[in-house]
Amino acid sequence: MTNAPRTVVPFQPPQRRRLHQDVAEQLRDAILDGRFAAGEKLPPERELAEEFQVNRTSVREAIKVLEGLGLVSVRQGDGATVRPLIDASFDLLPAMIFHGGRADLTLLGELNEVIRPLLFEMGRLAIERCDAARLGELRRLRAEIADESREREERSRSLRDVLVVLSDMTGNRVWQMLARRTHAFLSAAPLREARGRLRSDPGRIVPAMDTCIAALESGRTQDAVAALQQVIGMVGDTTLADGRGRTTRNRREP
Repeated sequence: MTNAPRTVVPFQPPQRRRLHQDVAEQLRDAILDGRFAAGEKLPPERELAEEFQVNRTSVREAIKVLEGLGLVSVRQGDGATVRPLIDASFDLLPAMIFHGGRADLTLLGELNEVIRPLLFEMGRLAIERCDAARLGELRRLRAEIADESREREERSRSLRDVLVVLSDMTGNRVWQMLARRTHAFLSAAPLREARGRLRSDPGRIVPAMDTCIAALESGRTQDAVAALQQVIGMVGDTTLADGRGRTTRNRREP
């Protein structure tokens, strides 16, 4: 008697040319959704290859991707074991925030708890070391953020560019490196999708940004710092709010 084939998890045959990337993303999402818990082993390569309808080489390469993200540990002859998410690479965070059509607003809130103080300290130092050339760059970016004829994601990119300008104003190479890494992190595809689903409006920060720039231009450093704190708070609120300014719960969008 022949046993019927077992369905490991209801995966879809990969559609992309780089099959192992598609396989890796589906396995990643299965781990993030809890379908494979920490300490549990992934199914053998043979079973996964049958489920995904790909060859075992594609599955093996996909597991290497997961291993690189710190999602699994691989031992020769013992397969791949799922690791706790807190041990994973920071590069996994965008996919943790948004995957499977859902935004994890709790995790976004946790991210803001970390980023807001860092941005404030960087911005405070930038204000102390501000020069006219950088002010011109900030005014240009402000105009781009406020321009409602531009696509929302283009305006969001201009907002992310503000981080880089502020880091350059500090003259501190560590801040410059951190700002560019943060820019790349916020540009990740899952976070672009989350912004699109939540319909966050970058233009909400423009009035506070105007106040900050005006204070800088007139040499009112303390007023500029106070306005900066408001800008940073609104950046977080914009991330967590829908287009009507209301906090949005975790939900699956149609």
